[in-house]
Amino acid sequence: MDNQALFVDFMYAVTVGATMTRLDEKVLHWGNPLLWALVFLIAVFLEDFYLYHVKVVPHLLGFPHWRGFLLAMLIIGIWFLGQASFPSNKTLFLISFAIFFLLKLLGGFFMRLTPYPSKKDALFLFPAMTAFALLFVSDCLALDAHPGRMLIALAPVWLVTVLIWWSTDSQAAVAPRVGTIATPRV
Repeated sequence: MDNQALFVDFMYAVTVGATMTRLDEKVLHWGNPLLWALVFLIAVFLEDFYLYHVKVVPHLLGFPHWRGFLLAMLIIGIWFLGQASFPSNKTLFLISFAIFFLLKLLGGFFMRLTPYPSKKDALFLFPAMTAFALLFVSDCLALDAHPGRMLIALAPVWLVTVLIWWSTDSQAAVAPRVGTIATPRV
């Protein structure tokens, strides 16, 4: 359990670090869609990292299975591919974004026999479907000329998905705070 989590932590850090090199003086102004894309995509990635540590790692028992490790590396790799393709290749970006969330859904399916709340992972279909819908209508919306339009659609859908996923967390609602005494409900 610890070895897999530590290696995955390392891979998340390397991936974010490699992404940060895209931020230079040309990108750092409010009107640049690449700045907003990187902020958004790093937020998506860090939420996934947090979910992995809070909800997945506690259920990993013994030596890591190959499919869980492979899935973690695919999630990290497809996210990196997506961020690297923005804004120059909208098709690759949107497909990568959708596959990222479909892989998260698959991860929940693999964890269905544990206490992990895998049924909530169906919410990950919303960002994936939004990306596929944008891909379908991309010529009508002139996404090549205005890549920020993809973010205007994807960011709110992702934010609502994340808010619903975490707000319906039954374990967080009943878990006592650290340093407090749990009292039974009457």
